[in-house]
Amino acid sequence: MSKDVKILRLSTGEDIIATVGENDQGTSLTKSFVIIPQQQGPGKPVQLMMVLYAPYAKSDTVTIDKKFIVSSVEPKKEILDTYLQNTSSILQNPGLITENSIPKIDS
Repeated sequence: MSKDVKILRLSTGEDIIATVGENDQGTSLTKSFVIIPQQQGPGKPVQLMMVLYAPYAKSDTVTIDKKFIVSSVEPKKEILDTYLQNTSSILQNPGLITENSIPKIDS
């Protein structure tokens, strides 16, 4: 699945991360997010925020015309890992309950 995840730059200037496919109408984007860079202030590191691309759509797949795609790149590992964690239905690293974390009852 992760080999189909791409970052697309659209002609509108948006950077979209999604699982990308092809269909008769154009390029299909599944579980697509807009990547928005944010900086808290001058000299502070830039953080990336991901916002749903089509939050009001009935389906999680959007098809766009190929003519609106300016470029397509493989995401960096950190961005890909965050995307997969946010789109996976499997809990990532939930932790385990151990005997050490169970409170002791005084009798």
